[in-house]
Amino acid sequence: MSGPPGGKIDWLWKQVESARADDNREAVRECLERLLADPSVRDTSDEDLALINLSQLDLEEGRSREAALRLSDFRWHGVPGPAGLLLLADVYLKLEWFGQARDELEEYLELIPEDLDARRKLGLVQLMLNEDDAAQRILLATARREKNRVPETLTYLAMLEAKAGRLEESLHLLLQARELAPLDEKIEHTLLRIESLRVSLKRRALHQEDLPLEDLVPGMTGGMLELHGYSREKARQAMEAWNRFCSVQRPAGRKPAIWAAALEYSVTRFGPHFTQKQLADEYGVSTTQLGEHYHTIAQAVDLDSIVKEDLLGETERAGHGLRDLVRREEMAEVIASATGRLEEFRGPGEMCAWVFGRIDPLNEAERREIEDFVGYLWKRKSNPAK
Repeated sequence: MSGPPGGKIDWLWKQVESARADDNREAVRECLERLLADPSVRDTSDEDLALINLSQLDLEEGRSREAALRLSDFRWHGVPGPAGLLLLADVYLKLEWFGQARDELEEYLELIPEDLDARRKLGLVQLMLNEDDAAQRILLATARREKNRVPETLTYLAMLEAKAGRLEESLHLLLQARELAPLDEKIEHTLLRIESLRVSLKRRALHQEDLPLEDLVPGMTGGMLELHGYSREKARQAMEAWNRFCSVQRPAGRKPAIWAAALEYSVTRFGPHFTQKQLADEYGVSTTQLGEHYHTIAQAVDLDSIVKEDLLGETERAGHGLRDLVRREEMAEVIASATGRLEEFRGPGEMCAWVFGRIDPLNEAERREIEDFVGYLWKRKSNPAK
């Protein structure tokens, strides 16, 4: 093919896309190798993307050693775009180069902070790097935004619970994930990654009926309370209420989710809380069943003596905790988005106006805090060496 180098390179990329659409891996590899062989792409973003795409193809064909060799000393030429960052993060993740994957994902999320899929991947990477606190924060926030309906996020949270020794909570999360995607092999694969616990967890997840109802319910409730944003103190109250109930009455039935939903309502009904219908939907049970089981618990246990201790303080702390968590997430997203657009602003004042146009400060102290942070970011932009 003759013509200017740029025209040839564009044509080769179109051939790559066409071959991928036809699932013709041999043609994809040939076009990528021709791209890399062209002198005009050396030390350019085209060379970067061709290397990453070729490494991705190596991994798809089981050639992980070749992919690792290609990327062993990889460095970006110029400033990468979001698509390139995410593609490289995926390749690093498949190679289990978790440190490199984390770096690419963090840079990507500075540009596209609302991408929940990328946030989930970052949580997994942090989990693999034993950065458990950071992983828990991002995965819990992601699960709430997904309304606990994405099995991968629940599975990663289950792995965190297992690492912390909270097997009942881990079991409930895994069961939730399996109900959402019973044929998803990735869930089974992540179960296998919990090294010393994988055999017992997998057996218990596959044989829910082998577990006593009394043992399963508090773990299910504790896991859901955490997903709903409550503190561990609330889970402790649920455990105490359940133990008192089981000491005077044996729970009937074979569906632990009904008792778990009723138990959560028992310890959160004074607020802030979900309605019975909302909780029933969360646990996958009927509102009638939840109400009946709640009344059974309430008749057998003095819930007021458990929950109303320092009720005003507990309600205030829980309410502020839930609101503050949402508030922090909103502020972080707006500021991260603004940081990715630094070059578009003419000064810190314009940047502050952009931020305040998307999130209203609650008070003057918060306004000053945001202004100070924007000033710091602008100073770093103007004096990168500092």
